[in-house]
Amino acid sequence: MSEWKMVHGEGDDPLGPKTYVAEAYGVKFNPPLAQAEVGALIGKLGVAMREYVATIVAANDKMRKAVPSEKSKKALAENILRHIMDNHRKETGQTLVMVQGDSQTTTTQEVVSEHKTLAEKYNAYEGALAEWDLNRALIVRCCEDYVLQMESIGTPRPSMKVTLRGLVDTLTNELPFFSEEYAEKVLATLISDGWILFNSEGETRILPYGKGVPGYDATKCAADHPAWSRSIEDSWLL
Repeated sequence: MSEWKMVHGEGDDPLGPKTYVAEAYGVKFNPPLAQAEVGALIGKLGVAMREYVATIVAANDKMRKAVPSEKSKKALAENILRHIMDNHRKETGQTLVMVQGDSQTTTTQEVVSEHKTLAEKYNAYEGALAEWDLNRALIVRCCEDYVLQMESIGTPRPSMKVTLRGLVDTLTNELPFFSEEYAEKVLATLISDGWILFNSEGETRILPYGKGVPGYDATKCAADHPAWSRSIEDSWLL
């Protein structure tokens, strides 16, 4: 089932894009809601949820490190924790769960290797537009907007279905000068700009580097790609 179902609504051009949401994440709206309204809600929840998850993960990690590794002491510590959490449940009705073990299943080296393998497979290390080329700036900016539109409606980075085909279709519709000659240079241009290739759900996807992006090596660059720090509405001068 598709996560989003868009329809035409008040003020929409019947031949233009649909800007009203009839269904999102299994919830149906009658009447449909404006995309901006739904996007603002999901975006607000997304920020709150990311903060919540980060806090929970940090607290859980701190608690795990406090548990001794020696067998008898570890058993005692775990029994005490269960006792404390059970008392909390009885007093408040809240059930707390401490995650045991290491949830990291894919190493940084493995995901970085996947990006390199895909980039070499598609010959994406050659053929990028020159940095001084004005059209390069327009193409990269348009691709960034495509990604930021997904982020504005609350789509998590690992779930963004951004493919080269989708980007090329958008560029063809948005940029009057865009031609097949440019289409052949898009992938190499984005790779040179710091975008990451990765496989997901049977297809190859691409995103600007940053936290949460599969294949992103935070040990080499701790900051997000600059694109993530701006909004679609930001103005810019050429």
